[in-house]
Amino acid sequence: MTVIDPVFVLAWVTIRGQAPQPLGKGAEVLFVHHPTRGWEIPGGHLEAGESPSEAMLRELQEETGLVGEIKMWNKTYYPKGWVAHVEVEKTSTNAWVVDDSKVAEVRWWNEVPPLMEWTVEEFEDLSEWHCQRS
Repeated sequence: MTVIDPVFVLAWVTIRGQAPQPLGKGAEVLFVHHPTRGWEIPGGHLEAGESPSEAMLRELQEETGLVGEIKMWNKTYYPKGWVAHVEVEKTSTNAWVVDDSKVAEVRWWNEVPPLMEWTVEEFEDLSEWHCQRS
């Protein structure tokens, strides 16, 4: 299978040093609340001349205020997008707001949050991918 550069990137964000566990079984994963799309994982489109890694780290910082380290990529789950496993330092709070009009709230979840446009299966699949590959 040929892997092409992505149009968008997404981040499966976990706490640095946290043992890989599935959502609902001890894991904490970072989600952002989009005002119209609801809860989703951080991410966005690549800008001109930007590498997938640069886009991922930029989007993470813009949408969460955090700096992370990319540990691995899932380049096959979405046809036009890549998902990075990104680790960050544990935050002092479980939920916060950032200065981004596309993010109403940032929150750690230990289960799949209430969804509007995404499916539970997507996040269960990504949780399983993270646990198998970490």
